[in-house]
Amino acid sequence: MIGFLRGARSFLSLLLMALLFVLGSVVLRLGIYPLLWMRPRLRFPLINFFMKFMSANILRVLRVGGAHARREGVIPTASPVVVVGNHQGLLDICQITLLAQPGVPAFVARKRYARFVPLVSAAMRLLGSPIVDPKRDPRGAVEAMRRGVRELPYGIVIFPEGHRSRDGAVRPFRGGGLAAVLEARRLPVYLVASDGIWRGRRLVDLLFRVHLVDAFAEVLGPYEVPEDPQQIPAFIDRLRGTIVARLAERRRAAGDTTAA
Repeated sequence: MIGFLRGARSFLSLLLMALLFVLGSVVLRLGIYPLLWMRPRLRFPLINFFMKFMSANILRVLRVGGAHARREGVIPTASPVVVVGNHQGLLDICQITLLAQPGVPAFVARKRYARFVPLVSAAMRLLGSPIVDPKRDPRGAVEAMRRGVRELPYGIVIFPEGHRSRDGAVRPFRGGGLAAVLEARRLPVYLVASDGIWRGRRLVDLLFRVHLVDAFAEVLGPYEVPEDPQQIPAFIDRLRGTIVARLAERRRAAGDTTAA
């Protein structure tokens, strides 16, 4: 009976999520786009509002299904920064969006999300997210990230694992793109150590399992990029090690034996 009720709550929360996306589409098409047409300079304030509005309400809707979401710290984006995070699921983006103040840094995103994904594709375009296709165009992917870190007002977010973790463990970092970003512009680096999202890493996982999501995100840093480019690979290894150690520490304190 308890399992049935949890499944019903999960299903209800996803129905509410669908209604939220409909509302978001209305806000985007009837509010933000017309304002952008009249006042192009409002692009970043408007997309900041939209991203924070949607992220906060996505997490509220998931709480209806039994999920939990907590955050510690602030990513200060009054000037550009580089944000490096481990990647467990789609909710990582919501968590980082709400941690960033005042502006939302652009997320490095794969090409398959650039079109036909409701709201997500539009938000990526407005944020100026670097769009990458590492397999087909690795050189173009690196250049897109370099251009983003040089031009975007709040900086960029990179998930160097390349893919979402299937079991909560931090995958090896693919450091080429991140190294290129750190060499292109020496900005403060902030880490976001995320946990508790991997059980709902895909939308289908949330269908009847929203209650398993206990999302936590913590800001660590800032960290200063070495001036010597030859030291950057070791610096990236230390960033990953810091995230792994912090997650392991939190899991030990909570009695969770999931590997970091």
